[in-house]
Amino acid sequence: MQNRFKEARNIRRLSAVELAEKLNVHQTTLTNWELGKRQITPDKLLQLAEILEFTTDYLLGKDSEQVKLAIPVDKKSLLVLHGQPVWTSSHGWMLVNIVEKAFVLYDLSLIPFDKIREPVYLIPPAMSVSLRGAGKPMDMDSVLNCERIWVEPVSSDLKLSGELRGWYSVYERRLAQNEFGNRFYMDTYGVKWIAFENCLEKV
Repeated sequence: MQNRFKEARNIRRLSAVELAEKLNVHQTTLTNWELGKRQITPDKLLQLAEILEFTTDYLLGKDSEQVKLAIPVDKKSLLVLHGQPVWTSSHGWMLVNIVEKAFVLYDLSLIPFDKIREPVYLIPPAMSVSLRGAGKPMDMDSVLNCERIWVEPVSSDLKLSGELRGWYSVYERRLAQNEFGNRFYMDTYGVKWIAFENCLEKV
């Protein structure tokens, strides 16, 4: 099965040199991946998917559709996203509150929908944030039934998010705590943190 690495790169109008630089590999390595002479590693495949904004299945030639991973949300669609996390470049992760017609920030402050002029995303554009949670965020019932979860802090402070994200153990259905003693309580789920069953990297 032939991969679509070069095809996807051309669609995104990136040269081999530019893409190799973004992947932090030599151009020859990228060319060998595109020609099928060398097999791409799983971590680089995920990075390639993030940069080019295509699914890994599409890049590997398994999916005939060109799926862009990060597309802005139509602002009219916010009404059906109550309680869901969304992302903007200036504020990071926020929750949608349709009752207040506003976004809820990590510190519980509100920003009215009409005050946000920039694009709003369900998934951040490639390389704009180091989100490592894989798949869809878990609902509270799923979190409570897990022993171990991947936590992504809801914060516009990307440095803080980077320090606090990671694997956490769930204790007594009350809180999630990591090996360093950092804690997130269940009553702040969806406001200060969200959880995933897995992550995009080996930890």
